[in-house]
Amino acid sequence: MDSDGDGYSDPDVNWTEADGADAFPEDATSWSDGDGDGYPDQAGASKSDDCPFTPGTSRVILFGCSDIDRDFVPDIYDDDADGDGIRNEMERAASSGTVLYDPYNPESTPMDTDQDTIPDVIDDDADGDGWPNDIENDRNSDPMDTDQTPFNIYFGTGTGVFYLGGLSFTNEYQPRALELSVSVVIEIVTEELVIPFLLIPIYILIGVFRRRTFRSFDARIHACKDLESLSELEAQINQLIRNRTIRVHHGLVLRNAIELEEDRLRSLDSSDEES
Repeated sequence: MDSDGDGYSDPDVNWTEADGADAFPEDATSWSDGDGDGYPDQAGASKSDDCPFTPGTSRVILFGCSDIDRDFVPDIYDDDADGDGIRNEMERAASSGTVLYDPYNPESTPMDTDQDTIPDVIDDDADGDGWPNDIENDRNSDPMDTDQTPFNIYFGTGTGVFYLGGLSFTNEYQPRALELSVSVVIEIVTEELVIPFLLIPIYILIGVFRRRTFRSFDARIHACKDLESLSELEAQINQLIRNRTIRVHHGLVLRNAIELEEDRLRSLDSSDEES
């Protein structure tokens, strides 16, 4: 019996698909399914198997291709092939010479403490509390603890604010604001091992100088008109960080500002070329 008249007889108890029976007895355009995934091998069918030798469940873009996380998107087009919440390129970026994460294995997933889909090893703020890891490490605050920041590690309560100008203050990390906290005072006192208490005023002046230097470079970055000038400023900033002339977090902010300006200038150059 050949229900669809395609030349391949219907399967029965004595004549199975393995024997050569029609895998799609009601569809004259299809008769075989070599990988057994439910999609026909024949081209031209409404849902022809795009991967006829590999069983799969995909049905978006391609039919019948490998789909590890069963979201119906084929692995080759899936940004998160294994469905573990971490994008493929992020898993590769988090890998090292000793630890290799497999973007096609849901059991091989890098740690992501704040669940922002960025693995901790490449996340500038691993715990998602708003404070960069470098700053928390510098202040002896746990960069992997969302509930701990440099403002609450002393006396079991909040011991700092950022002054935004006027009558505005905030507890949220603000790299461009003036920090008033126990943490920053202790950092000033202990930054160069044990510093006599009487030297605190001097270090406060140094802190003021550092902030002024930071603001000066920030203004110079935004005034740059070409990529070469930005590159020169970046080299100067790196030297300032090495010499401790500016703080680490100020250096991070300035580097980010340089990257944004570089993107802006490149965009302008591209627009000019198109014109």
